[in-house]
Amino acid sequence: MASAWHWLTDPYASQFMQRALLASLLVGAIAPLVGVWIVLRRLAYLGDAMSHATVGGVAVAYLAGFSITLGAIGAGLAMAGLMALLAAHPRLRDDTVIGIVEVTLFAGGVLIISAQDGIGVDLTHFLFGSITTVTEQDLALNAALATCSLCGLIALFSDLRAASFDPLHAQLTGVRVGAIRVALLGLLAISVVLALQTVGLLMSVALFIVPAATARLWTHTTEAMSVLAAVLGVLCTTLGLTLAYHLATAPGATVALVAVALLAGSFVATLPRRRTAPMAHASQLAVVVEPSDRP
Repeated sequence: MASAWHWLTDPYASQFMQRALLASLLVGAIAPLVGVWIVLRRLAYLGDAMSHATVGGVAVAYLAGFSITLGAIGAGLAMAGLMALLAAHPRLRDDTVIGIVEVTLFAGGVLIISAQDGIGVDLTHFLFGSITTVTEQDLALNAALATCSLCGLIALFSDLRAASFDPLHAQLTGVRVGAIRVALLGLLAISVVLALQTVGLLMSVALFIVPAATARLWTHTTEAMSVLAAVLGVLCTTLGLTLAYHLATAPGATVALVAVALLAGSFVATLPRRRTAPMAHASQLAVVVEPSDRP
């Protein structure tokens, strides 16, 4: 027992690992909460697209000499605006719009990086994460962003649920479905920024999608799914960071694989129950957790 306890606590004897743990807890809690709505809206590709699109903002901010965080948020908001503009056309579906905007912003970022000597190397830790370099200032900023995201999710919870499950009815009852969509994109952009130094831009999709998908296997309401997704996200980041320390592996990739392992275990554990569930009961659950397919 003592050796197991030391295995868990020894990595956090130094201050830089303590800061890394706090940063992991923040992104581990917030990213899956946003990811719940991405999963329920069947927009899993959106998280990956947002992380790639943010590369352009990071590159511009680096060259201009201002905050990388502000550059990433600006790119996320630019993506939200472009998606809202293209989505106004009735013949363009969500997946098409996401692909167009992702390619535009990501290609722009790659051009900027390729045109500058050395910038590719300097930005590598933002693409793949560099959690051990988190400073107290980074923690303070991340805590502020996480608090804003959490407050936004709580304030918009009812409208997000209504707009996700039955957008037509929500619009008739006064919910501004378009504004809710843009707000969700903004929250996603902030969550991507939180993942910059922890798991990196390219691995951030793991924390948006995998814990939320795992929570969906065990729960039948959005409230329970949100709570469990946040708990699983914290567990994945904490365990992944600890394993990365002992195994000397990349923290971001380790966190992602821990999340996938939990999903695989949950899939196996819940499969017999779902196969034997009565059809009437299953249909009732579908009403609770399945969003509408209507545009």
